[in-house]
Amino acid sequence: MNHSPYVFEGSSFEIGRQHALMVVEKYEQARQTLENSPYWQRLKKPWPWKILQKLQGYYLITLLQKQLDRVRPASDYLNGMLSVPEMKPSIYYFLLLSEVLGADRTRVVQGCCGVGCKSGESRLLGKNFDYQYPLAPYQGAIVRQEKSQFRYVAFSPVLMPFGGQFCVNEHGLAVSYNYAYYRKGNHPGGLPASYLVHDLCRSCQSAEEAVLRAKQRNYPIGNGASLAVVDSQDFYVVEVVGEKTGVVHSKSGLLNTNHFISDELAPFNFPDSTRFSLQIPELEQLPILESSYERLRKLRNRADRIHSLETLQATLGESTDKNGMNNIFQTGPFWGTISSYIFNVAEMTVYEFKDIRNGQATVYDLKTLLSSSSLICSQK
Repeated sequence: MNHSPYVFEGSSFEIGRQHALMVVEKYEQARQTLENSPYWQRLKKPWPWKILQKLQGYYLITLLQKQLDRVRPASDYLNGMLSVPEMKPSIYYFLLLSEVLGADRTRVVQGCCGVGCKSGESRLLGKNFDYQYPLAPYQGAIVRQEKSQFRYVAFSPVLMPFGGQFCVNEHGLAVSYNYAYYRKGNHPGGLPASYLVHDLCRSCQSAEEAVLRAKQRNYPIGNGASLAVVDSQDFYVVEVVGEKTGVVHSKSGLLNTNHFISDELAPFNFPDSTRFSLQIPELEQLPILESSYERLRKLRNRADRIHSLETLQATLGESTDKNGMNNIFQTGPFWGTISSYIFNVAEMTVYEFKDIRNGQATVYDLKTLLSSSSLICSQK
């Protein structure tokens, strides 16, 4: 896990180019790390499966390309990545599709969860990030500032084109992202939900403003997502899929997991283990879920009992099914919770845990981090 941040500054095109230089440096090493792991062996499939996956990828890339002209910053950023000669299209499309599809490309269900609470006069937002164990070293902090936009830091997989798992900007607006499973049907097409996380943090000063921007966005989201949006005043859960948006508001706290709880997106919540994807064993083992209303009630009741840094940290470390909820700290055989984050809004600090159950954290002073001006495009 890297503790020295990358710093990308300039136009969207220039930032895309800077990011690509870092990606090509690390991608081959990451690929070899993954292929040498026991996890990779279960991904090997016969040629009919590979052909089906390629067709699926081609279909989704076609849908994605149709949207890029409507979103100039995203188009410029991705063109910047492709301007680096070493950024082969095969690498670029694999990473981009992995974001659009959650972790379907590697047949891993990407979970994640968010927990928010009031602690005294401050608000806290916690986040568990679930990923493939072999790729745990390839995550870190990236400080970004596009011209005329707000400066923010993203804690995420550094290889992903967007990688907006947990972002905080200079105004104390925090946005975290969970993959949300939705009812089986035609894939909506569009940009990764992680792009929306970046869009909100670079453009908005408050949670209320971020919610409005999410509702008024001019691009669809290609995967279901549940976003926690927090500032010094409010907690929101913002849910998106395609061009649909649902919002749940709270003054006291939140707990968001991997399916929809808003009234607006209730029709997309899946009542069983079916959704748009190729067969994924983990999904087929998921229990039947309650209605959005029942799930929201349970999450709110659980969130009401989280009222301090200690109780939030304990909640993020729970690895057994409690209070009618799925596990929060994931411990699967090949994937699970590889890092956790807690953001203190009043102090502008982020606690990063490699394993939140042992209590040892790296603490980031965001005021210092976001004032850094040194450009870092590679790390050894």
